[in-house]
Amino acid sequence: MMKNYFILFSFLALFVVPNTSNAQEEEKLSVKISGHIWAESIFDTRQTVTAREGDVLLYPAKENLDANGEDINAKANFNMLNIHSRARLTITAPSFLNAKVSGLLEGDFVGSANDKIGLFRLRHAMVKLNWEKSELLAGQYWHPMFTLDVFPQVVSWGGALPYFPLERSAQIKYSYAASDNSKFSITASTELDFKSNGPNGPSTDYLRNSAVPELNATYVLGLKSNFLIGANVGVKTLKPQLSYMVGGLKYKSEESIGSYQLSLFSKIKIDKAAIRIGSIYGQNLYNFVMLGGYGVSGTNSKGENEYTNFTAGSVWFDVDSGYIGEKTTLGIFAGYTKNFGADNPITGAVYARGTDIDFSYRIAPRIIYGNGLVRFRGEIAYDTAAYGTTNADYTKVQNTNSVSNVRFVFATTLHF
Repeated sequence: MMKNYFILFSFLALFVVPNTSNAQEEEKLSVKISGHIWAESIFDTRQTVTAREGDVLLYPAKENLDANGEDINAKANFNMLNIHSRARLTITAPSFLNAKVSGLLEGDFVGSANDKIGLFRLRHAMVKLNWEKSELLAGQYWHPMFTLDVFPQVVSWGGALPYFPLERSAQIKYSYAASDNSKFSITASTELDFKSNGPNGPSTDYLRNSAVPELNATYVLGLKSNFLIGANVGVKTLKPQLSYMVGGLKYKSEESIGSYQLSLFSKIKIDKAAIRIGSIYGQNLYNFVMLGGYGVSGTNSKGENEYTNFTAGSVWFDVDSGYIGEKTTLGIFAGYTKNFGADNPITGAVYARGTDIDFSYRIAPRIIYGNGLVRFRGEIAYDTAAYGTTNADYTKVQNTNSVSNVRFVFATTLHF
C-alpha cells in the first residue's frame, strides 16, 4: 500500500514540480534602476520669461525703459544648473488578468515651483497592463498632448515651450491597437504640477471643482512605417469660483468655462534621419505652458461672472540627422506661435499668459556628441517675441514691437 502511494506521489511530482518551478519563474518581479546626471550652463543675451530659475525658456522679456529710455531688460544672464538630474525605476511584475504588467517611478530635482527648486519631485508614477491588442495605463505620466510618438528632440529643457505643449498629469488611459500599425487612445486626466489659472492664481482647484476630468482622444497611424501621422483632441471644464458676492451677500456659483484643444503631428524617417512636424490650436492652453487662458466677459442676470477663452495656435518642425559617423548627431528645431486674442470681449479680470504678445518664434540648431554613457550637448536658440498693446477688450494685439534673445546651452550628461 505504501509502495502504491509512493509511486503515485512520484508520478504527480513529474508534473507538479516542473509546473510550480515555471510558475515561480514567470512570477518574478524585476526592478531596473536608471537615470542620468545632467549638468548644464546657460547664457542669455537679454532677460527672459522663464520658469525654474531661468532654466525653462518661454520667450524674451518685453522692453522695460528707464528714465533715459534705456531698456532695463537688455541685460545678459548666465546660470549653471544640475536640477534635471534624474532617477528612474522601471518595473516588470507578474501577469495580472492575463496582461503583462509594468510600471515606472521617476523623479528629479526641478521642484514643483520656483521656491521648491532643488527638491526631489515626482515626474512619473504609473502602472501599465498590456494585452494582445489593448493597454491600460493608470498613474502620473505624459499628458496625451505631449505625443511620445512625435516630440521635438531639443537640448533645452521645457520640451520646446511654448510651441509644443508640456504637461504630466494623473490619468487613466485606455489604448486599442486594431493592427501593429495604428493605435487609438482615450484618456481622462487631472492636474498636478501643471495647473490652470484663475482667481486664486494657478491651482488644481478649478478643474477639480468642475467634477469632470479633462478628456482626450488620440489616433496614430503608421507606427511601424517610415511615415507616421496622428491627431489629438481634448476638452476640459473649469469652475473658477464656488461662490460670488452681490450686494454684500454670498451666493453659490453656477458658472463654469469649457475649452478644447486640437493637435496634428507627423514623423517621416529617411534613412537615419527623422523629420517631425506638428501644429496645435486651442482655447485656454495655460496649463500646457503655452500662450492663452481665459478672462471675465461680463455678468449673468444674477450678477455672477461669465467667462471667455483666449485662443492660440502654434506650428513647429524638428529635424534630427541620426548619427553622423559613430558619435555625432545634428538637429534643428523651429516653432511659431500666434495669440488670436479673446474669443469674446473681456470686461473684467484676466487669467492668461502672454496676452500682450501677438506672436513669437524660435530657431534652435543643436549638436550632440557621444553615443555611450557620457554625452556633450550644445544648442543655440534664437527667440523673437512681438509685444504690443491689447485693444480695450483683449481681442487683438496691435502696435507691436519685437524683441529678441539668443540662448546658448551646453550640457554634459552621464547616463546610467
